[in-house]
Amino acid sequence: MIKLLILSILLSSLMAQENRLKITYSFHWWKELHLLNSEPFKSFDHRAYVDIYVNNIAKDSYVNKKTKFKSGSIIIKPLYPGQKREDIARLAIMMKMERGYDEEYNDWWYGVYDKTGTQMWYEGKILSCINCHIRAKKSDYLFTLSVMEIIELINEK
Repeated sequence: MIKLLILSILLSSLMAQENRLKITYSFHWWKELHLLNSEPFKSFDHRAYVDIYVNNIAKDSYVNKKTKFKSGSIIIKPLYPGQKREDIARLAIMMKMERGYDEEYNDWWYGVYDKTGTQMWYEGKILSCINCHIRAKKSDYLFTLSVMEIIELINEK
């Protein structure tokens, strides 16, 4: 009985340490990133209209339709219920982590945050995100080719 109690205390201690080490990010600055499209477009997978915001690291790879993104790349999509940029439902976020984070899926971190980018709803290795993005494995788990084709058509208007 005492052994079980000690084991329970040790496991509780380890779990508490793991929770303290968990990093939660804030993306309150997301509107300062580069907006790639001139108007929102329909994302069937997200069941919403989206914009694509990228940081400097991701911009070159995205715009030039490269099949590899550098560590530190950040892509943020505000999701809207309609074609107007209002009533953001949530932010869908991808961030390329350092090698070793999740090598099986090219080290992408996924996040779902509130519209301010400060309240995290889901984060990390989100299975539903991975299961969708696995279809774009050849282009580093991003739909850059098809998305950039849509953006180029929108921006030509």
